[in-house]
Amino acid sequence: MDQTFFLAANSGRGFYSLYDGFPDEAQFLHIIKGGPGTGKSGFMRRLREAAQARGLDTVSVLCSGDPDSLDALSVPALGLAWVDGTAPHVREPRYFGVDADYVNLGRFCRLPLNGDDRLRAAALNRAYKERYDAAYQFLAAAEALERAEELPDAAVMREETERARALLDAFPERAGSCRRERRFLSAISCKGLLSLSETVNLLCKQIYCLRGGGAVLESAAAYAAGKCTRMILCPSPLNPRQLEAVLIPELSLAFVAAPAALPIPQGERLQSREALSRAVGELADAKRLHDRLEALYRPYMDFEALTAWTEDCVSALFDK
Repeated sequence: MDQTFFLAANSGRGFYSLYDGFPDEAQFLHIIKGGPGTGKSGFMRRLREAAQARGLDTVSVLCSGDPDSLDALSVPALGLAWVDGTAPHVREPRYFGVDADYVNLGRFCRLPLNGDDRLRAAALNRAYKERYDAAYQFLAAAEALERAEELPDAAVMREETERARALLDAFPERAGSCRRERRFLSAISCKGLLSLSETVNLLCKQIYCLRGGGAVLESAAAYAAGKCTRMILCPSPLNPRQLEAVLIPELSLAFVAAPAALPIPQGERLQSREALSRAVGELADAKRLHDRLEALYRPYMDFEALTAWTEDCVSALFDK
C-alpha cells in the first residue's frame, strides 16, 4: 500500500510548508542534498520501487510545484524516511546521527559549471523564482475573493457538528493521547488543482461530507481525539488556515468539506477563477524554466556512478 500526500502548498500566503512534521518521530530521516537535476526524485522512486516489490508499505510525498516529482518517502517497516532537503523546504537534522543524516547526491555532479553555464544557471534560477512570486500574487488575490465561503450559517454549523459527533459516538472512548499529523490532500500546481482522493479511499471506507467549512471539521477533529490514537488533518492548499479533510484511518472514517453553500456574487467567482487560472499559468512557466535548469546540469552528472551507488543502497536496505 502506498499512501500519497503533499507536504507543501502554493497558497494564498505563499509557499506553505508542513515538512517539519515529517516523518514520524520513530523514523530515522535521510536528508537528500543536491542541485537541480542531480537525481533526488529518481533515487527515492527507486527505493519506493524496491520496497513495494518486497511487499512493504510506503508513504509518498509529491512535489506541490511538480506533482510528477517525489519530494519525500517513508518506509515505516524499516523505520526510515528520505526527504529532499533543498530550498524551498530546506531541512536539517535536529541531532545529526541521532534523528537524521545527509545523503549528498551533489558528489555525482562535476563542478563547478563552466563560465557560460554559470551565467545561464543564475539567469534560470532568477527567472523561475520570479514566476513563483507572480503565482503567489494571483493566489493571494484568489484567496481574498473566496473568503466569503468561510462564513457559513450558524444553524448549519450546529447541525453538521452534531451530525459528526453522532457518527463518532458509534466508537468507544480511548485512553491516551491522539497524534495529529498534518498533510495536504490537494495542491495548486503547474497542472492545475490536483486532489489525491485515492488516498482518502485507501485509508477510509466511510467518507462523510460536512457543510460548514473548516470550523466544523476542526470541531469534529477535536471530538474524534478521544476516539483514536492518530488522525490526519488536511488543510486547504489555497487557505491553509482552514481544514478540507480529517482522516481517521484506525476508524476507517473520514470527514471532508462539502462545497460552500453560500452564494458568491458571480463577478467575484469569475475573478477568483481567473486569478487561480493565472496562478496555474505562472506555475507552469516556472516548471518549464526549472526543467531547463535541470537539463543544464545533466551533462555534468555521472549517472552511471549514481545508478551503481543507488543499487548498492537498495541491496544494503532490502537484501540483508
